[in-house]
This record gives sequence, C-alpha cells and structure tokens, in this order.
Amino acid sequence: MVGGFRIIIMAGGVGSRFGGPHKLVAEVCGERLIERVVRIASSIGEPIVVVSPHTKKYLEGICARHRCIETRGAGYPEDLYEALSKVGRPVLILPGDMPFISADILVDFVRRALKATEPIATMRVCRNNVCEAIGVSFAKATGWG
Repeated sequence: MVGGFRIIIMAGGVGSRFGGPHKLVAEVCGERLIERVVRIASSIGEPIVVVSPHTKKYLEGICARHRCIETRGAGYPEDLYEALSKVGRPVLILPGDMPFISADILVDFVRRALKATEPIATMRVCRNNVCEAIGVSFAKATGWG
C-alpha cells in the first residue's frame, strides 16, 4: 500500500527566475501555487513545507495550517539536506512550484521507487530522446543523505 508517507515540499528558494520569492503565492487557475501543491500532497501523505528566510513571510498562512520546517536558505542542496536530517526517510520530495502534477502520478512514482534497489529515485521527463530530472524524488530509509 502506498500512501501516508511524509512529503517534503521545497518552498525556500529566492525565485531568481521569477523575480522574487513571492512566486509560490502567485495564482494559477484560481489557486496559489503552493496551496495547490500542498493540497495534492495532502491527498497522499503528510506534507511538510520547507521554508527559508527568503520565503517565510510569504508562507505564513500555509505554515499556520501545515507543518513547516525553516532552513537556513543556503541553497537548494543544502536546504534539502537540512530538511532530510529533520524529517527522516522514507520521504517524497517535491518542488513547491509544480502545480500540475497529479496525486496519481506521484503514487505511481513512489510505487516504482519502492521496488527499485537504489536508495533514491528521481522522476524524469523525456522528450525527443532527451531526459531531464524535474525535481521530484523519493528517498528510502537508508543509503542516501
């Protein structure tokens, strides 16, 4: 049975491509980006929103309703490692700015990740024989981080 696991939602970036850390509260289809991602995550597990000094003030409403962990805001890899040390494993890792992923896709990904022998699985999207990671990963209980 897949479900009921912890889901880290990375929401601490400076939003350099967007023009600022307020990206996560921008509305898409009538719903804030971060609220949509948290809603999808909540349907399959326990969302834990990772905020930083860059985003904390924009995400106070989310943190009032959901568990949040504040990291130092040192960068994505550093903040992810810090969050993993506080949350533990197994855990699904999602970017906070991925509003169009579905719960069904995430559950299918976790099922496949649990069957794999590697300690971490990363979702990739392939187009025209070119594959790239999209920021969704599943870290098992041992062997990584």
